[in-house]
Amino acid sequence: MRDPLRRLLHRGLEVSGLIGPLHRRQERRHAELSSDPYQDGLPMPPAALIGAVAGTGSQRWYSEKGQQDAAWFISVASSHGVTLGGARVWDLGCGCGRIARWIAPDVLKAGGDFLGTDINRQLVRWCAANLPGRYLRNGLQPPTTCPSGDRNLVYAYSVFTHLREPAIRSWLAEIARVLQPGGLAMLTFHDEDYAAAWGPESVRLSLQSEPLVIFNDALEGSNYLSAWIRRSTFVALAEEHFTVLEVVPGRRDQPVQALAVLQKRS
Repeated sequence: MRDPLRRLLHRGLEVSGLIGPLHRRQERRHAELSSDPYQDGLPMPPAALIGAVAGTGSQRWYSEKGQQDAAWFISVASSHGVTLGGARVWDLGCGCGRIARWIAPDVLKAGGDFLGTDINRQLVRWCAANLPGRYLRNGLQPPTTCPSGDRNLVYAYSVFTHLREPAIRSWLAEIARVLQPGGLAMLTFHDEDYAAAWGPESVRLSLQSEPLVIFNDALEGSNYLSAWIRRSTFVALAEEHFTVLEVVPGRRDQPVQALAVLQKRS
């Protein structure tokens, strides 16, 4: 009886809007508890900003995982013929620059252009003040201020993991608008393999028969809401605008999300 009552109370907080300040307070508290000052020679955001996007205030995690994911994206892009030389890159959902801080300097050094956008104004301000490249705020829904056909490489890590289906569809269309013909998009999401190893039990069970499952259905665009999508479903959504080059399943041995590699049709 206790769990249903707790869930009913929880849903009441979601519907009333009170879950917002409670969630943000919990984020700050968790960030403080998990903070571990760490230096890697690059600008380091405070634990509270890391916690706002990562669920942890660990600066070591922010540094090491950011470097790993940056190398992953660069490797995948290169394998599909897109290098950083002269690239016009868009980091959608840049957060406090966990990946951008490793990629932006190389893009600019190679004569390219780097743009990061995020829904959180504080994170965008920190990036703009501390990292190379341009950083702007985007809304929960498109459009952005990016001109059509302006970019040839877009990546988004753990953005589609916090959106409901209408927003997912809208952002896929916006990415397609902003990309040049033949441009590449690399987008991560929670698939069934990731759910099997790392997802809540209710999600694991529901995703066996449902194409898309929303867990904690409030505060869209934040870490509170999580979206879980079967690979076939994500492919079907993406194919409205892109050629799907590959989909890398989520990993079960470590928390690495699934990755869809998409190409804008000519």
